[in-house]
Formats: sequence, structure tokens, C-alpha cells
Amino acid sequence: MNMIIFYKIIFIIAAYLFGSIPIAYIWYKVKTGGDIREQGSGNVGGTNITRTIGATAGVITILIDVLKGLAPIMAVYFLFPGDLILAAITAVVAVLGHDYSIYLNFKGGKGISTSFGVITGLCSFPFANTTVLLRILPMIIILAVWLLIFIIFRIVSLSSLVAAVATPLSFYFSKYPLAIVIAAIFLFILTFIAHRDNIKRLIKKEEKKLKGKGA
Repeated sequence: MNMIIFYKIIFIIAAYLFGSIPIAYIWYKVKTGGDIREQGSGNVGGTNITRTIGATAGVITILIDVLKGLAPIMAVYFLFPGDLILAAITAVVAVLGHDYSIYLNFKGGKGISTSFGVITGLCSFPFANTTVLLRILPMIIILAVWLLIFIIFRIVSLSSLVAAVATPLSFYFSKYPLAIVIAAIFLFILTFIAHRDNIKRLIKKEEKKLKGKGA
């Protein structure tokens, strides 16, 4: 096997393992000694931490989950510059790690924060041969869509689903390479798979709004 290919395979595995680190689970275990999967929504993510422990813990969890997506993309850019296929694969496996963590028997969170970390990485470094404005446009659009829907409805899952729809579209119309657009499509698919129970509750108008601990 070509050594470069071998290194890339190792890198992909490392990106998955890094993405798999269950920050919300660890945070809750250290803070309370309990299992976050038995509290609130049972989700291993920042929203459930916010509901069960508080906003500060939730924000810290979300920021670290974002880093789980951002750091692998940064590493691709510096270690394997110009490899768009590897960047695309890394983007997907980092989110797969969060959603299906090997440390939690292949269960995990919804992947939204890690997905945004991936998106931030793809938009921050010149993976696309476009102007700076077009390069950062997907990140701006996705974040703006999420915030707008959340401000109106105060429902995290709805905001995430609408932002997921905007993800591949924003990368496509910002003239990103095909490999990155395909990765964005996979991020969209993973988001809908992870939110299948939320979608059922949204249809039934039973999905809870985010009010924070004690609200």
C-alpha cells in the first residue's frame, strides 16, 4: 500500500475517534456522577446539557463540540493541502463520530455543533477557488438561518433541520468543488437521520422549546 494512502486512512480513523469524544457525557458525569443519557431528552449534546445543568455548561459543551469538527478540517488543510476528497471524507466522519460514538456503543448526539465546526473549517480555509466572500458565505447563511428560525420558534431541532436544508444549497451556490458539496449533502442527511424522533414530535406539535434549566 502506498504510504500516503496509509497515512490518510489513519487520519480518517483519527478524525472519527476525535469526533466520537462524548463531551456532554463526560461533562455531566464529572459534574453530577450521573449519565446524561438518562436525563432530559437523553441526547448527548449541548442542548440537553443546557436543560439539565445550565446555560454555561451548555455553551462550553457546544464550543468543544464545534472544535471536534473544526480541528480535523484544519489538520487536513495543513497536513494534506489541496486534498478535497480527504477534506470531504473527514468532514463526514467527524460528524459520524459525534452521532455514532465508539465510546458510547455507537450512539451519540445530533451532530449540529460538530457539523458547524466542520462547516466553519471548510469556509475558513481556501478549499474553494473563489473569492473570500463566496468562501465564507455558506457559514454566514447557515448560521443566519439557524438563528432566525430559533429566534422565531425557540425550537433547537427545527432550527437545525432548516439550517441542514440550507447547507448543501449554500455550498453549491457559493461555487464550492463537487467533493465539498457532496460532503454537505451527507451532513444534511445525517442531520435528518439524527433528528428523526424530533421530526415526529414536530409533526405532532409536541417538540419542546428551549428555555434552559429551571425555566
